[in-house]
Amino acid sequence: MQEKINSLLEEVTFKVATLNEASERFADRLAPDFSIFDYLRTDEIGLSRCIADLLNPMGKHGQKEVFLEAFLEKIGWLGNTKVKSVRLEEQANDQRRIDISLKFESGEIIGIENKPWAGDQKNQLSDYASFIEKEAGGENWLLIYLSNNEPSDSSGINKVKEQLKEFKDEKKFVQLDYTSIIEWLEVCACKSKALIVRLFVEELAKFIRMNINGELEMSEENEIKNLILASPQNIESAFHVSLVMKSVKEALLRVFHDDLKEKVEAKDFEFVWDEIMSKRWNGNAGFGVKFSRDQNLYLRFEFGSSGLHNLFWGISRESKFLQKDDELWSKIGEVMNNHFGSGSGRPSERWPWWNWINKKEFDDAYINWDSSEVPWVSIKEGKLAGKIVDLASRVHDAFIKHHSLELLSGKISADMDGGS
Repeated sequence: MQEKINSLLEEVTFKVATLNEASERFADRLAPDFSIFDYLRTDEIGLSRCIADLLNPMGKHGQKEVFLEAFLEKIGWLGNTKVKSVRLEEQANDQRRIDISLKFESGEIIGIENKPWAGDQKNQLSDYASFIEKEAGGENWLLIYLSNNEPSDSSGINKVKEQLKEFKDEKKFVQLDYTSIIEWLEVCACKSKALIVRLFVEELAKFIRMNINGELEMSEENEIKNLILASPQNIESAFHVSLVMKSVKEALLRVFHDDLKEKVEAKDFEFVWDEIMSKRWNGNAGFGVKFSRDQNLYLRFEFGSSGLHNLFWGISRESKFLQKDDELWSKIGEVMNNHFGSGSGRPSERWPWWNWINKKEFDDAYINWDSSEVPWVSIKEGKLAGKIVDLASRVHDAFIKHHSLELLSGKISADMDGGS
């Protein structure tokens, strides 16, 4: 069996290397790595804008109701189909904003909460449901939770479900995953009469596959799949390899833990490591660096979804007992944006500043550890811990430069210059 597995791994390595070589050779004709989404806003707001515009019959795509009707059919909507307005970030109350809101001429409403990476906030869904129900004024309404993850208990979903018991056959809450969105986009691409629109829709579907669902590039996936299916022996070998991959990742995480701890402490910083990083890999697992023992806020790297998926980073509070302070959060955000975000970082209840792992600091391949070999190879080569510590040193120096390191203690000094 060992010989068969070695043979399969060698063939897979050869196939992937051949594909990479072909991609480089024909890059001037095929541009396999080119994507329009490398030049567009691809956070939650950017993605919501793309989806909302496709749903809008008056959108610049010019396909009128075609995309909207395909979406309504996908979710099983039985209400009115004549849209009055499609809005982004509609104010739901003083703090809440619904990502996408569809209002129909009949008064019916569909609200879409788009969560490709980050988790939901406390009572978020129950607040949205109450708001949409009130806005609908007795007409039919629906709240769609667009995410690959189940809503958290804190989102208020249990409260929503209790409310929905009052409605017999009417469905007021639906969860869609991004595979469903890809399926809808494939229908849209087929129905689009404009080539430029079809290309955009196909690129959007590709972006979601690779950056949200963590799928391989299609040609590479097909080559490996066909190689495995070529013989019963290859299927057997691939199955044995798949069974041990979790153990392989666990072993590499232990290497990463030890390497990172050693490098962090060599800088006289404090090492932070969540136990679930070594065990269950639940959502919100992470690790970090404190610049001193008395810090209440620290540099943290966290996975937004289970399975080591959707890595983001920033400055996070250590304890839930440290309440959000708008002035403190703003000063920390100013330091981080000046050095690392170019305005793209954002605050939340837990985080004075956070941002997705991106090409400026790492590479997109580090976002989804469940489906990318890059972070694991980097751990094996002893490089990833060095990357983390280098970034930690630059964050430390940024706060020192602005005379703002004590902000991370959770206090604002009277003589602080405000980060100027």
